Amino acid sequence: MIEQNENSALKSKLLTRIIIAVSLIVVAILVLTLVEHFSSSTPPQKVAPPAPPAPLPKAPPKPVLQPKPESAPVPAPQAASIPAAATPPEPVVSHPVETPPPPSVHNVAPEAKPKKKAVERKKPVEKAAEKVAKKRHEAKKTEIKGDFALQFGVFSSSANSEKMVSMLKKKGLTPSIDYRVLAGSYPDKASAEKEKKALGGNPVALAKGYTLQIGDFSSRKHAEALAAELKKKGVNAVLEARIRAGRYASRNAALEEAKKLGIAAIAVKR
Repeated sequence: MIEQNENSALKSKLLTRIIIAVSLIVVAILVLTLVEHFSSSTPPQKVAPPAPPAPLPKAPPKPVLQPKPESAPVPAPQAASIPAAATPPEPVVSHPVETPPPPSVHNVAPEAKPKKKAVERKKPVEKAAEKVAKKRHEAKKTEIKGDFALQFGVFSSSANSEKMVSMLKKKGLTPSIDYRVLAGSYPDKASAEKEKKALGGNPVALAKGYTLQIGDFSSRKHAEALAAELKKKGVNAVLEARIRAGRYASRNAALEEAKKLGIAAIAVKR
């Protein structure tokens, strides 16, 4: 009984497998028929024929040079039978026609234009003395007879005062130097007035306090001699050089000139 059951189970499995295989084959056949039907129903696409190639441009025909007709030689005239009594005719001589020569063209050289003379640019060469004289003349224009002058410094060293004088001369000014001898240092004007009775001179205000101006000289030698005499007496004497230049009508005019010169200076009354 068991064997019969196993055989019947195997047969049923085989039948199911055969049925599945047959159904798959049928489906495949149907699919193939449908594909062929659709492929035959769609019309084939027409392919446009290629465009004919463009004709190449024809080369222009070369001109054919025709040979010039040669002039036929003129046959010599044959001597006609002339009776002895008649005078023979004069032979006709053909003279070749002479062609006139072409006009000779002479190469005429163009007229040479006169060259412009190069204008020599002479650079103005002014000597140092001329420059100083020019500046001095310009400075004198601004100077007017007045009571004010420009003071460019007070120097205790002769080297420094000489440098300032040379610089002012280059600017065109005529500086003057005053040598003054100062003595002592006092806290106020009253103290300077008391000492004035013993030493002489006049009180002069300083940045701090007062001093006595014992003498004012245009010569350095005279100022140095006075300072040496005061030092022998035990007085602390100092020699200073004041450098001044110009004469101006007002204090403002003097200060404006100092700005033009570019040198530090103060306006003082002469």
